[in-house]
Amino acid sequence: MKGKDSNSFKEKAPVKGARYDGRALNAAIERLPGGAPKMAALLDAIRQADQAQDHRWRLWFRYDYACEATFRDDPPKCMPVVAEFQAIFEEHPDALGPDGHQAYLMIMQMGIDPIVGLPQIPLAQWEKLMEQYLSLTKRFNMARRTYWWQMCQFMIYVDFDKAYQYFQKFWKSGRDAISDCRACERSNAVRLSLLAGDREGAEEYAAPLKAGRVSFCADTPQKMWLAYLEDDYRRGDYAAAAPMAESLYRKGNKDRSNLDYVGAVLQCWAHTDLDRAVALCESRLVWSLGMWDQRLVYLFDKGAWLTFRELAKGMETVKLELPKEFPLWKEDGSYSTRALAEHFYSQAEEIARRFDLRNGSGWYRTDLELAGREPVTMPG
Repeated sequence: MKGKDSNSFKEKAPVKGARYDGRALNAAIERLPGGAPKMAALLDAIRQADQAQDHRWRLWFRYDYACEATFRDDPPKCMPVVAEFQAIFEEHPDALGPDGHQAYLMIMQMGIDPIVGLPQIPLAQWEKLMEQYLSLTKRFNMARRTYWWQMCQFMIYVDFDKAYQYFQKFWKSGRDAISDCRACERSNAVRLSLLAGDREGAEEYAAPLKAGRVSFCADTPQKMWLAYLEDDYRRGDYAAAAPMAESLYRKGNKDRSNLDYVGAVLQCWAHTDLDRAVALCESRLVWSLGMWDQRLVYLFDKGAWLTFRELAKGMETVKLELPKEFPLWKEDGSYSTRALAEHFYSQAEEIARRFDLRNGSGWYRTDLELAGREPVTMPG
């Protein structure tokens, strides 16, 4: 899902009295760095808008917070404000003007998206939320395409045959004002085709992306590169993976929402550029600590496990500057490579177990086993 520009709505926002000005407050927030600084300011803005009972800005500040969490930080953090947005919108449905329902549908997507990365949320709860979202698509007569994608992306880990059926419905449904960007949609199609073992089909979906005939958003072409990397890893082909990992590192290494990209790069470099893998793991470990999104943590931990497993083959200890929040933190910075490998594997295995238990499948366990295989082909 791609972030949407809400400026067209905000231009119509009324200016409140001298002690509270939602538009001025928003302008100040827009000048802040993305991620945690902006999220903290938005929480304070939400508080002020609630006190002023400025319903338009109560909604927009929550919408912006959800976008920051989703696209620059830790996606599940948006879920509480999504629930608040829903309650406010239902009570004040005209607060955002005639097109406000588009923001409503989009933020509901952002509230449902993270459940795929939260094994503690039961399947039944996700199903209930999807029923609610389906009712909204009927109520506003739009977003059916995004509904089918939501069904597909979750079912990948539960029942791939069903996921592919949902994907076909998604691809055949018409686009509308809140459809994802075309580049993201094609990247998703590439991944589904590769998971289905249809490399030729993946190439057809990828052709316009590779030829530059589709406009990229902030998450593309990284999503396409990641799909190909995952397929290379499943086949043990690290010769093919190496240049793709290099591209992903250069473009997909901006903030903690990129931990899936970072984890994929680590998995490759563990076999092809071990020194850089260790340095990347050292610098990006802090992003994973305290992360709500367990899918992102799993992907990072999997790459870190492979990195230190390979390092342990030639070194008993390694000097690293790791954050104090890390469970194995040592003041002298000297770490057992085997202990690090065991730690990250244990975490990845536990997260995989919880996901598979919730999903009723063995998707994550299989993924971890495939990651642990020795490469079939290596660069050079």
